[in-house]
Amino acid sequence: MQLISHLLNRFLYYTLLVIIKIEKIFIDRIPGFTKKAVKKILEKHDIRIGNDRPMDIKINDERVYDAVVYHRVLGLGESYMKGWWDCDQLDEFSYRMCLRRGRVFQNALWRFIIKLNIKLYNYLVFDFDLLNLQSKSKSFEVGEKHYDRGNELFSAFLDPTLNYSCGYWRNASNLNQAQIDKMELISRKLKLKPGMKVLDIGCGWGGLCKYMAENYKVSVVGCTVSLEQATYAKKLCSDFDIDIRLVDYRDINEKFDRIVSVGMFEHVGEKNYRVFFEVVNRCLVDDGIFLLHTIGINDPRVPLTDAFAHKYIFPNGILPYYRHITKYTEGLFVIEDWQNFGDDYSKTLMAWHSNFEKAWPSLKSKYGEEFYRMWRFYLLTASGAFRARRLHLWQVVFSKNGLLGGYRSER
Repeated sequence: MQLISHLLNRFLYYTLLVIIKIEKIFIDRIPGFTKKAVKKILEKHDIRIGNDRPMDIKINDERVYDAVVYHRVLGLGESYMKGWWDCDQLDEFSYRMCLRRGRVFQNALWRFIIKLNIKLYNYLVFDFDLLNLQSKSKSFEVGEKHYDRGNELFSAFLDPTLNYSCGYWRNASNLNQAQIDKMELISRKLKLKPGMKVLDIGCGWGGLCKYMAENYKVSVVGCTVSLEQATYAKKLCSDFDIDIRLVDYRDINEKFDRIVSVGMFEHVGEKNYRVFFEVVNRCLVDDGIFLLHTIGINDPRVPLTDAFAHKYIFPNGILPYYRHITKYTEGLFVIEDWQNFGDDYSKTLMAWHSNFEKAWPSLKSKYGEEFYRMWRFYLLTASGAFRARRLHLWQVVFSKNGLLGGYRSER
């Protein structure tokens, strides 16, 4: 059956390639179609070409029009990396583009062509329904391709604790304080007590592990799929009761009083959601608490990822819809609390970008101009998407059977 499925998949793949080539021939016969299409999209979002406003764009190479129409976000990002267009305020450009403003094209033919192109290209790029891109055999890929880019890079733009997730800006006025407040918020939501055993799934560079052990006197096991992160975290946490492991979450099989996962669920994928929650359920004591901190999507019209992020930033990364969390925790957990502070991620990303720009002169010789434009596109367009509330940041607190006496959350 697997062989038949694979052959059918390949047949469909090459059939879609043929359809796209035919579509391109058809579009190319319409004079100026791609340029008109891009202008219409921009105008609908109050973005102009060649104007003086910071969010407007300057076209340096007209090949950008074909790139955007044929390859959507991937074409937009790659053409920016190549210098085909520029924008002084990419975050505001992204913010406006992410706001939904109704139909862009009133002409039915134009709508059909654009919609068909999106569906075909997304299928060719992702194919998530047929493949498990986050299987155990592929789980270390994101560590190798993203998190192992070099601790020099991440140290340059993150805060001193190397927290690579959304800060909590309720009372904070700077990035460092926002990350400390986030770690404190998580610790209070977990109701940590001295002597507890805590599992941190996706521990990154160990900042949260160290914070919990140092401030709440708990023992911590942290796991990551990044060799660079594990090496750094082991040194950072060497003075505390912390065990850092380079291991896939599916290989953990011991009991913990508390479990936390921050910014890792985006790498799990729908085919593995049930397994992920089953692992957490298996490892959590009956009266324990589990906190999930993840980016998420409310609107089913918003794709779970985009081709640019998939190719250049987070390979195989997939964001969850809110219904995925409720669906795959049924029978395993009770949701005790759900907080959304996605706008704080916009502030966090802007702070990261500011640090990145300041540090770039020391990074330039190692990473090069194309990387600079790629990383800038990633940070600023993501900030705009969170500001437009297209993307969200959730902290969800679970118990196995509902905590006796109820759960009182922290804010």
